[in-house]
Amino acid sequence: MSRLELEADWKQSQPVINWKNGIKYNSHKNKLSIKTEEAIHNCMPLFLEYTKKTPLELIEEAKNGKETVKARLFDFCNWLQDVKGKKFNHAIHYSYAMIRGFYSHNDINTQKIKAPKVQPAKVEFTDDRVPLMDLVDVTGSTGIVEQKQVLRRNFLKSFYSCLSLRDALIARCIKDSGLDTSDVLDLPLDFIRSQDSSHKRIFIRDLRNKSGEYVCTFFTKETTKDVLMYAKQNRTDAPDGAPIFAETIKEFKSRFRKENHRRYDQNLDEVELRGLNSHHLSTSFRRGTVKLEKLLSTRNNIVRILQSSQQSPLRPKRFRKVFSDMCDEMGITQDIKRVFMGKSDPSNKTYEGKSRQNLERYYQKLDAALSIEEVIEPKSSTDIAKLQHQIDNLLAADKRKEDMAVAAILEMKKEIAELKKSKN
Repeated sequence: MSRLELEADWKQSQPVINWKNGIKYNSHKNKLSIKTEEAIHNCMPLFLEYTKKTPLELIEEAKNGKETVKARLFDFCNWLQDVKGKKFNHAIHYSYAMIRGFYSHNDINTQKIKAPKVQPAKVEFTDDRVPLMDLVDVTGSTGIVEQKQVLRRNFLKSFYSCLSLRDALIARCIKDSGLDTSDVLDLPLDFIRSQDSSHKRIFIRDLRNKSGEYVCTFFTKETTKDVLMYAKQNRTDAPDGAPIFAETIKEFKSRFRKENHRRYDQNLDEVELRGLNSHHLSTSFRRGTVKLEKLLSTRNNIVRILQSSQQSPLRPKRFRKVFSDMCDEMGITQDIKRVFMGKSDPSNKTYEGKSRQNLERYYQKLDAALSIEEVIEPKSSTDIAKLQHQIDNLLAADKRKEDMAVAAILEMKKEIAELKKSKN
């Protein structure tokens, strides 16, 4: 069978259907994600090209035993690198993650087939070059100097200025809540419309799209105000089930023209604003990073943040990591952190039924640290009394110095008078 015939038939073959159905059944939403669908459609034709077999023939071959599958995965991984020029990590993912799933979802035993360890991701080194937090020296109440991580607020403000107001607000929501991009983009308006107006923070209690895990988290007071303002100005007419963040009229008209091959006509067509997707946000952040490079560059110092063929250090997911790092910095326990971020772990199950008030006590430690505008905490009455005492001491010291100076001047004048008298 030729390569063209293989590519034409493989999507309708029963083993591939079983593969996709198996992934769907294991998904809490009972459907394939866009990324998984794309990965299957990119990976399987390569595997068929390498083996020169149909999906059904591959499953029949695999019934000979686990060693057959193990050899196939190993050889396919090497073939991807040697013939197709794929990078080591990419080749491992395609062979030991994707194709192994093809076998396992067709009842082929793949247990104890170990994948090679991947190399350290280059993105980690890229991120290190553009930190989003700084280490600063802070003197504690005992006088001991300690290092503390704080947001690079001015840098983040500069980056936000290179995004649209809406996309900058989404970035702040990710940073404040620890939610993934898709979780924030899918939040319905009902989440903010049903909130008690007396609360200063938006509270989110939901299931995560990616993992189906329970999540309870907040937006900072600062971001809450801006999210409510955005919804009031841009989403007033949208139904409760519609997403909080949606495309603009300009973006809608551009999409309408591409889909219908004509301009939008207000007399014939209705405006239907769609929610955003992760790909849109990633593209927006990358364009914003290009603008930031120009903003920070000078004639003698050209700033380069983006690296060719590498992920951007200012991608949306990076802001979720800021939330994680700040939880560690502020001493939030791991079980509470997992509840905030929707991460799976048996130890956090006891907190799933906690009320908003109980969880907000923990989040209060994070609010000021995550806010872009630095929050100056109000001083207690004890702190005010200490400051007033320091002021009184300084004034008293100044008064003593003033009295001493006056006495010295009077003494010198007396001395001058006596010298004049003796001279005469």
